[in-house]
Amino acid sequence: LEAMFSKIEGEAFSLNFIIYLSRFLLNYDEGAATWWLTKVEPAAPEQATLAERAAIFRQRFASFAASVEFGLRRYAQGGPNGRRELLEKLASEYGQTPERRRHLALAFTLLEEQPQNLITDLLAQGDAGQRLTAAFSPALTDYLSMDPRRLLPSTQYPVWDGGVRRWVVRGLKDARPPKGGPEDMVTSIFGPRSVAPMSQERQLEPKDFLLFAVSGALGCSFTHSLVIPLDVVKTRMQTEPSRFKGDMFGGVQEIRRTEGWQALLLGWQPTLLGYLYYGVTVYPGYEFFKRLFFSLVGPAIAGSFRVPLVLLAGASATIIACFGVCPAEAIRIRMVADPSVRGQGLDQVLGTVAAQDGLGSLYDGFSTIVVRQVLFGMMKFLVFDSFGDFLFDIFPELTAQVETQLAVSFLSGAVAGVVSSVVSQPADTVLSKLNQEGGRRSFIDVAAEIYQTLGVGGFFLGLGSRSLWAGCIISGQFLLYDVCKSLLGVQDLRVFLDVQI
Repeated sequence: LEAMFSKIEGEAFSLNFIIYLSRFLLNYDEGAATWWLTKVEPAAPEQATLAERAAIFRQRFASFAASVEFGLRRYAQGGPNGRRELLEKLASEYGQTPERRRHLALAFTLLEEQPQNLITDLLAQGDAGQRLTAAFSPALTDYLSMDPRRLLPSTQYPVWDGGVRRWVVRGLKDARPPKGGPEDMVTSIFGPRSVAPMSQERQLEPKDFLLFAVSGALGCSFTHSLVIPLDVVKTRMQTEPSRFKGDMFGGVQEIRRTEGWQALLLGWQPTLLGYLYYGVTVYPGYEFFKRLFFSLVGPAIAGSFRVPLVLLAGASATIIACFGVCPAEAIRIRMVADPSVRGQGLDQVLGTVAAQDGLGSLYDGFSTIVVRQVLFGMMKFLVFDSFGDFLFDIFPELTAQVETQLAVSFLSGAVAGVVSSVVSQPADTVLSKLNQEGGRRSFIDVAAEIYQTLGVGGFFLGLGSRSLWAGCIISGQFLLYDVCKSLLGVQDLRVFLDVQI
């Protein structure tokens, strides 16, 4: 978008013109004016100070101005003909009064290449004497900054400068835009323009949620299936620390030597089924809860507390997913860590669990897995977004090509997986030990035993293999999820405001 904006501003429409045209539309376009009065102004908190309200309005106006520039791309390609076509259309649509024509003339005077004859026609009913004496005061910049809907006062008219043979606003060249301002805005004499148009997440249909579910199921089950050997080694290091004291590769060799390569695939059936369910629920659930929470709190609060609401949506979806992951994980750990059922199939292990402890015991570790998954899920989304933004801020050239963007996403996913593993590792260790013993003990008892036996370090047994496991899982998961959505025809969830000019 920024490359497109640079091209528009460098070849067709100046930034001053775009911002002033945006102000004009907020005054005289019915749709834009209604949006401002019914959506923007009421969204400002009642307890906000004048300065806070002005900042909110300035941000929304900056996004609107970017949307206006986005809409102008149709005319930017036409060169001088495109500018003439635009002015003719605006004059026909809005130029019913001399005051409106004055503002249109002022706007097009701000262009480097002016449709001069059309400007002359617009000013034909004006007061020539007043136009000759008009001058732009630098104080007008402050006056305009107080309200995004303000236009230049009636003393301001374009005048013809015979020396340069163009229409000018006297004194404008000495005016300077305000200093400072947010990094996500470009500022002109007439106000700011955001780096991206206004956008909103589109309304989702049942078909969209179904496609999310299919994409999530394919992405999660595939990536988790690929790293089952790492999961086996991690579980053994947590449940048999006296036997598996070395690193992950040493654990692989120990299992291969004593049990054969096939032992590295123990628990593949519950892993596949559990994460099929996880993908089916967590991805559409996240999109559902995020929209639900945003609608419940309203746009003002949603804008101020977006990150907590997003984390809450992810946690809510994860809790639902845990109802399927919990029994699958319990069975997987029994198949990997319990020698009495090792080598048995899924149906046989289920029969053993039902006979010994009852199927309800599969949910004995529910609270523990909820803690693990919620911590993991929240950190995953937060770190993924934050690390990606960090890289793009340092190396903006990475945004230029799809290949580098995918590379950043892959690396961000790997970092997110590692950080999430560190945060959620204690809960994962307790869960493995709990399910090794058939889930017959409480979370507190198992955690206390680990601490008494191995100290704090005992909660981080298998962290290296789990970090590698999670880095591979999350980087591949985000990539496959996007690929699957694309192949299945899921449309972009964000819709840009495309101002029809």
